Amino acid sequence: MSATTLAYVSVIRLFAATLAIWTLMSVPRVSLAASAEGQRLLQQLVEAARKEGHLDFMVTSSTGEKGARDLVSAFKRRFGLDIQMNPDLSGQESQKFNRAVAESKSGIPPTFDLMQGEAANILSLMDAKGADKIDGWETLLAEIAPESHKIRDKISPQILAGHGFLWSTRTVALIYNPKLISEKDIPKTWKQMGDPKYKGSFSMPPWISALLMGTLKYGRDEWLEIVRALGRNKGQVLTYDAGAQRVLLGDLKFIYGNADIYFEQKSKDPNAPIGETFFQDLTSMRQVLYVVRKGAKHPNAAKLFALWATSAEANDIFEKHGYIENVVLGRGPVSQKIIKALKDKNIQVISWFDSAENVAKFRWFESPEGKEYARAIARAQKEGR
Repeated sequence: MSATTLAYVSVIRLFAATLAIWTLMSVPRVSLAASAEGQRLLQQLVEAARKEGHLDFMVTSSTGEKGARDLVSAFKRRFGLDIQMNPDLSGQESQKFNRAVAESKSGIPPTFDLMQGEAANILSLMDAKGADKIDGWETLLAEIAPESHKIRDKISPQILAGHGFLWSTRTVALIYNPKLISEKDIPKTWKQMGDPKYKGSFSMPPWISALLMGTLKYGRDEWLEIVRALGRNKGQVLTYDAGAQRVLLGDLKFIYGNADIYFEQKSKDPNAPIGETFFQDLTSMRQVLYVVRKGAKHPNAAKLFALWATSAEANDIFEKHGYIENVVLGRGPVSQKIIKALKDKNIQVISWFDSAENVAKFRWFESPEGKEYARAIARAQKEGR
């Protein structure tokens, strides 16, 4: 090898060594520091949870007892904990948040350390100063659920940041019986559901969380009139699950409900007479989040579970046992099928946290005028007036 070649090789090697040193001195140092801080905060949280030795928390009823046991086992295994965990699967989300708000305003110790519910319920608890913020949540989330940390602005969105942590979503779909009505004859818009030809064909739920999101598409006065027409046309008032059963039995032609209902029923019976499509004018998605109670008896265990519930590990358990969707994380088979169906039908999903304008509309419902409007929507749904 000539002297010139040796010199050239030496320069190349020196450049490579220098580049490696620069790399070690820059990005990895920051990453290692961040990781070290995350590990430190996580270890502190785990040790504090271990000392508390207990957790009283809500789990959505659709997860079932087996699913709740698997959640508890996976959580304990993930953090090496041996604590008493009491999951409540009795449902009644709205009632429990109403009670939590009353507890906070009255200074009564909270019933639960950790609660789960839709964004509106989380916000009402925050406004009553009944929700605890998780300090350092972003650093902790990077350590506990890095896949969720990548989309942390959606996992703990905007005004709920640090307080609410998304573990599930609820996308509105039209669930129908194809033996009674074809997809082409299903109403394409909310407004079409008010057509007299659909009178008695569908049920409506005893809550208005999905209906309030109509204000993201329509003016308030127009939307109120649309809901009044729905109220006059509805056959009955039933929960989503009860409505789906009536569709399967052939008592109702269709309902609107959560998209995951379809996959749950098909998993039980692949030949079940049930189909699914989506509104073309407004398909909404509601965020479902965990929130730690202010003044909780076991706050550290609650914070640890709230963050872990956003993870892929927890998501796999939720989907396996409850066919629960999470189109934000978009990991499990149910979520992926819903995402694909929306894409195939060219449906753009809308949520409260898509923009500052949407958030402002969400917040408006906490004003006296907004509360009165919500009561008008509830009356329109129930009585058609």
